[in-house]
Amino acid sequence: MTTIPTYETICAIAQRLVRERYPTAVAAIIGGSFATGRQTASSDIDLLLLFEHVDCAWRDTLVAEGRTVELFAHDLATFTYFCKEMDAPGGTVPLAMMVVEGENIVAASEHYAQLHALAHAIDTAGPPVLDVENLQRRRYAITTALEDLVDSTHPGEALAVACQLYAALADLSLRAAGQWSGGGKHQFRRLQAFDAAIAAQLDGALRLVASDLPAGQRAFEQVAAAVLAPVGGPLLDGFTLPAPGHWRA
Repeated sequence: MTTIPTYETICAIAQRLVRERYPTAVAAIIGGSFATGRQTASSDIDLLLLFEHVDCAWRDTLVAEGRTVELFAHDLATFTYFCKEMDAPGGTVPLAMMVVEGENIVAASEHYAQLHALAHAIDTAGPPVLDVENLQRRRYAITTALEDLVDSTHPGEALAVACQLYAALADLSLRAAGQWSGGGKHQFRRLQAFDAAIAAQLDGALRLVASDLPAGQRAFEQVAAAVLAPVGGPLLDGFTLPAPGHWRA
């Protein structure tokens, strides 16, 4: 039987790694599964390092004492840029959430206090509001994907479309309500925390597509209607998308 490591064991590995390889780090935050108590036997260590200054931010994947470490290195300026300019426009801020949910495993510093305050401010501010064009694009994409699913008689194709729909509906449900979204398991966790009923409907619909296609098609119609209703409903007729003028080239 594989043993799931404790947080204390992982923390000790991470502390030794930081002391040996990154002694100038002014903060080291363990985030991810170990920070939220969802670790498995093979969970990576998600580790955010903060330095007073870096010439450029970087990301490393390495192995420390037999455990995979996903390492993210920043100073305050690069952290701010990545969160606000790279991640936030897409509706996710994984680096900020590492700080919000995680724990600093080295001596506290003013730099960490600033990072902590910044991450919480980003989290509290929420994602950019979806403008009219963005909402229309999403409504149209969901409507056409739903048509593909409902019309499908091929189990493999239907499941592929259903997976696409799941992600689009989960993301829209969160973003339209001003909530941060996520990818993969993080998207599910965020939706479940925000709206457990919609999360359960989506989960059930996806499972049905794999086991009972007609029932799954009906289930997706129902959950799509619930998610689209607050933002204007399905959209096909009248949707236009002009190409930028520079596309002539």
